[in-house]
Amino acid sequence: MRLSGRPGGSTEPDATLGLPVVHPASLRCVLALLIVVSLCAGCGSGGSSSKVSAASYVSSVCSAIAPLEHDVVTRSSALKNTTAKNATEAKKNLQGFLIAVEQDADHALSRIKSAGTPDISGGKAVSTTIVRTFTQLRDAMQTAVTKATTLPTNSPTAFQSSAQALLTSVGGALNQIDSRGLNNPDVEKEAAKQAACKSLNG
Repeated sequence: MRLSGRPGGSTEPDATLGLPVVHPASLRCVLALLIVVSLCAGCGSGGSSSKVSAASYVSSVCSAIAPLEHDVVTRSSALKNTTAKNATEAKKNLQGFLIAVEQDADHALSRIKSAGTPDISGGKAVSTTIVRTFTQLRDAMQTAVTKATTLPTNSPTAFQSSAQALLTSVGGALNQIDSRGLNNPDVEKEAAKQAACKSLNG
């Protein structure tokens, strides 16, 4: 996303020279990594104790994750190609992006929790871990949404610096998400068969 012009006669440098307020490729990479981890690890749910077949479980979870991945990619592209007239408008656009991703993540988490627990050895551990992983993802985005409200709009330069710091913080938080303990050969095997899983990160 870029700003255009110098609002209010500001002496700040013309933002058409480049004011990247979000790094969609970086965010997409982090989210895609989570998706790949959950795919190879089995995906899961700690919200429902009902046991389901591995095939049903994997299909449900991949179907829950797919819209999140699609929306992140789509929204990132749209934001990257957006031109704002001033820092206030740029802030609004960035806030809209973060809010939408947070809502998408929360929706995916709800569906993952409803997927049940795969009736396999270690299924409960896998489901609990993946719910924790996507809860941390959702919470990281919620924190970003809150922090975005404090971004300064008094000048393009101030906004650029603060927005970049915010996105760096988001990336750091996402990279700290603990996805250990997800490996499960039974679910990996099912994921390789499911069309919903194959479409992820493709």
